[in-house]
Amino acid sequence: MSSAKNKNAQKANAAEVYRNEAFDIGFYQYFKNAGSSKISRILNDKERNIKTDDATYRQLNSWEKEGLLTTHREGREWRRFSIMDAVWVKLLKELREFGMSREQLKTTKQSLEFESEKCGVPMPLLEFYTAFAIATKMPVLVLVFKDGLAVPANFTQYKIAQQVQGMENHIQLSLNDILQGFFPDVDLKAKYKNELPMSVNEMELLAYLRIANFERITVKFNNGQMEKFEGVQRLKAKKRIEELIREHSYQDIQLQEEDGEVTAIFQTIKKKFTKGSNPK
Repeated sequence: MSSAKNKNAQKANAAEVYRNEAFDIGFYQYFKNAGSSKISRILNDKERNIKTDDATYRQLNSWEKEGLLTTHREGREWRRFSIMDAVWVKLLKELREFGMSREQLKTTKQSLEFESEKCGVPMPLLEFYTAFAIATKMPVLVLVFKDGLAVPANFTQYKIAQQVQGMENHIQLSLNDILQGFFPDVDLKAKYKNELPMSVNEMELLAYLRIANFERITVKFNNGQMEKFEGVQRLKAKKRIEELIREHSYQDIQLQEEDGEVTAIFQTIKKKFTKGSNPK
């Protein structure tokens, strides 16, 4: 079998771990309007400047040269990591400690980048599961096989895959533990419970509540369905007004001044939930 066909076969086998009709509906609903997805912005916002002490400056430079890590910075300024960047750095660190080679790690990166162009984010599958792990505390594993192929899966999917089709030897990494390390003051510990149906709208709202640091939140309902969300968020004063304007991610901006200097910036974020996306 040729290398290309072999990779396609691997992807098809891995897809059986997580792909079904319900998954597809939720996955594509999440990325349907990527530009207006607030939780996707939070997960990919480099202004949060998530700190990761797991990798040294030398390691980061090496991974960047090898094409395993993509960062955007000007001159000699410090790298800025979004939540998703930091998750990937942690995965790289863990897999290197397991002895995985550069080529294996490149396969890991490529498999997690599946449909990245279509979805508009670097690692769609990883982001999708990250959002649910934060919102619902759903146990999520990142399964990495001998060749480096990586497949995120919730615990129920993992158990079904083992029982129905069996699985090759692999490494298991807990996405929940990785996220908890970035947010020590937020309880993100995985809860092993029956996984109830949850809409993308509900997931997005719960993820907001856990990591967005809103000062005030209002959720409006219509006939028992979530219709509209409004949140007032306090931003770092050093973030320039022109940056907010360029982002177009606001409906209202308020400044708090003291002795002629801006000490705080508040922005109001509004979102209309997608109709018919709540579980019946």
